[in-house]
Amino acid sequence: MFKQYGQLLLFFAPALMLLSWVMFLSYQLHSGQEVRVCVKGYDPVSLLSGHYIRYVIDWDNTDCRQFANNICPKDDFEKSLYRQYWGNAGRFYIDEKQAMALDNAIRNSDNVAEIIYSYQYGQKPYALRLLINGEDFQVNKN
Repeated sequence: MFKQYGQLLLFFAPALMLLSWVMFLSYQLHSGQEVRVCVKGYDPVSLLSGHYIRYVIDWDNTDCRQFANNICPKDDFEKSLYRQYWGNAGRFYIDEKQAMALDNAIRNSDNVAEIIYSYQYGQKPYALRLLINGEDFQVNKN
């Protein structure tokens, strides 16, 4: 009898581990406050080849009043970026159908790009959405 339950446990253990990991990530994603961070330094090659934009956070134009004590938590954000490969650059993934439209939008110097993060003090911030001129970036689906 123990052998049967042991086999069932071994069979369901990977699914339970995956479920608990997804629940943990979901909690982290939804428990933080939404903060708006300006970005700059786009890499159009990465956009067109990998369906993501590579960016650098523009702390000079970010409103730090949205954070505790009106201080931008640069260290928390820089730890979460892809420092290992590209210095302090981050990546924001998009649907491949949106790549050309986003490339055109970010090449226009009149547009302001921002990323909405879910952030809790001392925790890794998670990128939620990309804003171009204050509006969610999305391609017309018609």
